[in-house]
Amino acid sequence: MATANLTLAAVRLLTYLPTGSGSRWCIYWDRKLHGLGLRVTEANARSYVVRYRVRGSRVQHLKTVGSTAVLTVHQARDRAKEILRSAELGDDWFQSAARGRDKTLHNLWSYYEAHHLTESGVSARFRQDAAGMWTKHCVARFAKRTMASITPEQARDWHRQVTRRGPYIANRATQLLRAVWNYGAKFGQVPKGLANPFAAVTLNREQARKVILRPEDLPALAQAIEGVDNPWAKAYFWMLFYTGARRTEMMTLRWADVDLRAKTITFPQTKNGESQEIQLSAAAFEILQAIPRTNNPYVFAGDLERTHLHPKKPWERIRVDAGLPNLRMHDLRRSFGSWLGAIGYSSKQIGTLLGHKTDITSRVYIQLGEAVDLKRELTGAFANLAQEYRTDVSSRGKPSRAALGHRRGRRGATGMARQRKSIESPQIPHTRPEPAIGGA
Repeated sequence: MATANLTLAAVRLLTYLPTGSGSRWCIYWDRKLHGLGLRVTEANARSYVVRYRVRGSRVQHLKTVGSTAVLTVHQARDRAKEILRSAELGDDWFQSAARGRDKTLHNLWSYYEAHHLTESGVSARFRQDAAGMWTKHCVARFAKRTMASITPEQARDWHRQVTRRGPYIANRATQLLRAVWNYGAKFGQVPKGLANPFAAVTLNREQARKVILRPEDLPALAQAIEGVDNPWAKAYFWMLFYTGARRTEMMTLRWADVDLRAKTITFPQTKNGESQEIQLSAAAFEILQAIPRTNNPYVFAGDLERTHLHPKKPWERIRVDAGLPNLRMHDLRRSFGSWLGAIGYSSKQIGTLLGHKTDITSRVYIQLGEAVDLKRELTGAFANLAQEYRTDVSSRGKPSRAALGHRRGRRGATGMARQRKSIESPQIPHTRPEPAIGGA
């Protein structure tokens, strides 16, 4: 019985040795892992094999693990270890894998949807985005395909096709299918031995969006918002501006989550899967108080009973009227954080105010906790700053040096009074593009 230390070089150089039994192939058994072998044929074809006996059985099996053109030595050893471990536990790995070969990607999605998407930590928005992405971009190509039939080349080809609709959406759809596959593999829903084909896809390059509202553009935007006839739409855009809230969370705000006495609004479940309370500045509170009240449970009422506002059309008109065609609703949130950062508030304070999750292993976490006064100070500082810019730009045509050099009036949570930086050229916080999927 020939043995060898199977390495990359050995796998490439070992040759066929006639055995004298008439066999057209020979096996070199690995010296490191008992049961793993390299089979070399007369035609110089090479593949890894494994020899095993299932616990409780007297039958010895010899099965092909995979071709040397596909698997590295390390991958073959890992696969053989899994096969041998299953045999020791009384399970035939190959039979188990064969039973799952008829499972489709739709079966895997259904499992992901029924188990992961229903977990308490998954936000309603993530569930909606994931379901929409699966239906729009994945069903037609993969729903009826068995998992075993999907190759990395097919996954890459699909990603290229979806990229024609948009490079970012192609990345999000690919990340979704990666997550679906990995989740299924974690809980035994993927046939054994099948690698995730979507892991081989190279994602499109992405750049963080850096558009914010410049101070000198605020009067034009204000005039355009004031020109909106719908009182709920007008109030909605001002509330986005004065709170920095996410547009979907503000759009679905209910009166039940508004506390006029405490001057707060609460989002029961944000994009991060957690609740968030926002302390309202005087300007935001005044806008909220002026919103017409109806029997609609939503603060920003839609055209139909018991529906919320859909702000896309009025926002398109606002962008045109203000001469800001590239300004998105989410840019108001980015502007909120950038303006406060430019006048000296720390990224930790602003991140807590905006409801960003912080990685405790890589960043110093600031415990604002129940510091209502500080949170209201932040929103109030933004509202005051906006009023200064709005007034100053209207009279001068651009922000004055005095407005841009304004200082904080009292110490913040860190105990340090900081000089506000100039915001004629505000520093944009470096952020990665937010994926619509993962957990976000």
